Amino acid sequence: MEIKFKCDINPNRIAAKITENKEFWTIAHTEWWRLYKDFVPCQSGRLWEDVTITEKSIKHNAPYAHRMYEGDNFNFRKDEHRLASARWDEAAKPSQLPELARTLTNYIKSGRFKF
Repeated sequence: MEIKFKCDINPNRIAAKITENKEFWTIAHTEWWRLYKDFVPCQSGRLWEDVTITEKSIKHNAPYAHRMYEGDNFNFRKDEHRLASARWDEAAKPSQLPELARTLTNYIKSGRFKF
């Protein structure tokens, strides 16, 4: 017995739907901020709390954010955030990207997108 079927899944169309979905990217950036915030230096909390998250970016609004991000020679306090470092998003990647991938995969599988 021979069984035939046709599959109309278009990966390019699915990728385009994800790429163009502002809600998805806002959620992705919000989740990434949640996962890397323990890597952001913390003294008063402003640096990691005062952020603007959009579908295009995560912006730390503290006036000293860029200096802290580039702060290779800084000795960051570890009492609030023991993982604090310069380039906090890069420092978080090895341990947090797998979790981000799982979360976003679950978001896609949840049916919120109509492929």
